[in-house]
Amino acid sequence: MDVKTVRALVEREIVTVALDNIDSTNAEAKRIAPRLYEAGDLVPRLIVAKEQSAGKGRMGRSFLSRANRGIFMSLVYFTDKPLADVVSTTTAAAAIVAVAIEKVTHKSMRIKWVNDIYNDKGKVCGILTETVPVSKDTVAVVVGIGINIGADEFPDELRDIASSIGDIEGKEELLVAEIVGGLLKHSDIPEDNSYMSEYRKRFMLNGMDVNVLRDGEVVGSGRVLGVDDRGGLLLMPDGESEPVSVHSGEVSVRAKR
Repeated sequence: MDVKTVRALVEREIVTVALDNIDSTNAEAKRIAPRLYEAGDLVPRLIVAKEQSAGKGRMGRSFLSRANRGIFMSLVYFTDKPLADVVSTTTAAAAIVAVAIEKVTHKSMRIKWVNDIYNDKGKVCGILTETVPVSKDTVAVVVGIGINIGADEFPDELRDIASSIGDIEGKEELLVAEIVGGLLKHSDIPEDNSYMSEYRKRFMLNGMDVNVLRDGEVVGSGRVLGVDDRGGLLLMPDGESEPVSVHSGEVSVRAKR
């Protein structure tokens, strides 16, 4: 990937680092963030790798990161915004990535709460947002994104759940720049939730019966009514008459009875 092209397309100051292999772009971003802050270097960093040996997913899971079969990237930037606003980055990233993929591929994308991106065959992208406190008032925000590209060829255990956005040869830099530009724009005004309209257009769980899980354990069940303005899952719990907003965990769709 031509990182100079990415920098030019983003049209704002960033430092880009392109690597052949890394354990995890998120892990590297978290390693360098405190050193950058101590040095007074607060320019956003974009780390892109052709392959990850220990790609990270949500809930501590691994993320398949095959050489030249995906876009594996992490953006790290610094903010002194309130943590409640920073949390919105998780939801905003899903909308930003889905819109960017659609712009480049002209294929429709869907969003599974909180921020997994799907096409009509399976999951094409995972997003992991983490924070690193670097001072009393400042945190480094790390947004890790893995997008499957190329042919739909996956190990047996993933064949029924994973998919790809297809061949985007010659458009990788454009896709990365669209995503990075959107994330940096959001970082300037994280309290602005206008991205929720794009999120809701693509939200795929409306009307579905789901289990809510934390640490692999079911902590609630009900029917999905939508998402609130902060990205929380609006859920009508089984046997209840008032909806609740769920702001952490993950969901699994229950089989129809």
